[in-house]
This record gives sequence, C-alpha cells and structure tokens, in this order.
Amino acid sequence: MERIYRDADVDASILKGKTIAVIGYGIQGKAQAANCRDSGFKVIVGCRGKDEGSASRDQAKSDGFESMNVSDATKRAEVLLIELADPVQPAVYKNEIAPHLRAGQTLCFCHGFSVLYGQIQPPKDVNVVLYVPNAPGAFVRAKYQKGEGVYGCISVDHDATGNAKEIVLAISKAVGSTRAGVVEMTFQHETEGDNFEEQILYGGAIHLMRACFNVMVKNGYPPSFAYAKAIRSLRSVIDVMDEKGIEEYLTKGCSRTCEFAVRSRGPRVINVQEIERIFAETEAGLFARDWMQEWSLGMPQLHRLRRTARESEMEKTGTEWRKEFGK
Repeated sequence: MERIYRDADVDASILKGKTIAVIGYGIQGKAQAANCRDSGFKVIVGCRGKDEGSASRDQAKSDGFESMNVSDATKRAEVLLIELADPVQPAVYKNEIAPHLRAGQTLCFCHGFSVLYGQIQPPKDVNVVLYVPNAPGAFVRAKYQKGEGVYGCISVDHDATGNAKEIVLAISKAVGSTRAGVVEMTFQHETEGDNFEEQILYGGAIHLMRACFNVMVKNGYPPSFAYAKAIRSLRSVIDVMDEKGIEEYLTKGCSRTCEFAVRSRGPRVINVQEIERIFAETEAGLFARDWMQEWSLGMPQLHRLRRTARESEMEKTGTEWRKEFGK
C-alpha cells in the first residue's frame, strides 16, 4: 500500500531560515513561488538571462518578489525549485546553476526528465529531489487560495544531507499539496508516467475529437453541430466523472442510450495493443530520444504539425463557433 502524506504528517519547519529560489517564472513557477511565500517562507526568483528587463523578471518583481538571474539566485539559496521547461533545463543548469552549487543545497525538479535521461548530472554533495503537483499552475494557486490543495508526488533521487525526503515533503506542504495528499514514487515512474499520459490521454482524446468532427462533416453534418459534439459535449461531462466517478456518471448521470453506447461501442475505438506498444516505447526511452532529437533540430516536425492543424477545417470552425455560441 502506498503511503499518503498529509499536513499532519509533515513538518515544514525544516525550511525555516532557508532561502527558496524558484528558477523559472512560468506556469508552475508563479504558482509555487506565491504559495511558498504565503506559507511563510523566504522566496526569491531566478530568471533566465543575465540582463535586467526580461519579461519574466519584470513580472516577478511586479508580483513582489526579489528577482535576479539564475546564477545569483543559485548563490543565494539553500533550496532551488527548478521550474524551467524540460528542453532548456540542461543548458541553464550547465551554464548558470552548476558552477555555483555548494554542498548541502537541494535541487528540486518539477519533472524528472532531465535527471532520468542523464541530461543533468548533479554532484553527489547536493540533494536531488522531485516535487510535482498534479495540475496546471493556475489551478495549484487557485486551490491554495481556497484553503485546499492538489494531489502531488515526491521522489528522492539522491540524499546528500540525510534529510532530503523531509525537505521535499516540506516543499510539497508549502505549495499546498499535503492538504490533498502526496505520495512517493521514483523519478522514472513520475517522468515516464507523465510522458505516457500525455501521449495516450491528451493525444488520444484530441485525435478522437478530431476524428469525430471530420467523420460527421464528411457525411454532411453542419460543422457547428459537429464541433459542438466533438468538443463541448465532452467538456460538459469530464468534471462530473472526476467528482463522482465514471460508474456513478454512467449509471445515474447520463441517459441509458448513452450508457449503452459507451459500454458496447466505446471499446471498439481503443487500440489496446498500440497503447501497450507506446508504453513499452516510453519505458525504453524511445519517446525521450525522439523528443530530444526533435528539440535539437529546431522542432521541424512540430512546426509542420502545428501548421497543418491550424489550417484544418475543425480549427477554423472552432474560431467561428466560439464567436457565435460563446466560450
């Protein structure tokens, strides 16, 4: 049985007197910096670029944080929350973090990708940990402000000080996740589980919506109707299933026609063998290899796929749909 850590299980006072540097002031950085500060801890923000005037640095200052370049933030802090996007982490780490690390510091990553795949290899005299709240930054912040939190996970890759787990649990409490519950897992499970989810759930759901739209339009349905069915219908039930459970929704929250459709036809549109194949590829590092290669080449495939999708009938219909029928 996995252990669930909640507020009463975690003593965050281990962070008292320490300076927490949030490295990267983006989607997660903004939320975690604000939550840690509101929890009573000293927070500074390190932003990419050595010169004053960057948009993220200006935003951090506007939000009331002492903001500086990553090198200076590394020198000042005992705990670094690495909130940078995966592809830029290795270069920033090599040039601005690694030269200024000192024994006993804690590197806390928001995703295990760079460490798991060897793009970042910290020295043995610093803690290497992971904390991930399972929600976008805006939601993490909103839940905290309501006195609530979002489920999260923590991991310890290297314990240099003997109390790395206590430190990362304290970070998760400062951000608010122990209000909901935090579990421990490996860097590998967090990283590859996240990558697998994005390929299967995000990728699968988006392509199912597109297929639904395209087939209906191809067979003569009005594009506005097909768009509403492909996207808005799903949006309306996801929160209900999350709050009450899938079975509760199917047996009590939808029509019997819908229930029969889901149970009898739904499995036919899912290729379980392909899902298992993608899982195996992910655990073998093939997805990571392909993504790192794509990034190093300037993302030519992504740019082409973006252009194709942007010019599709579904996207054009969506733009007009939102104008006509509201957001």
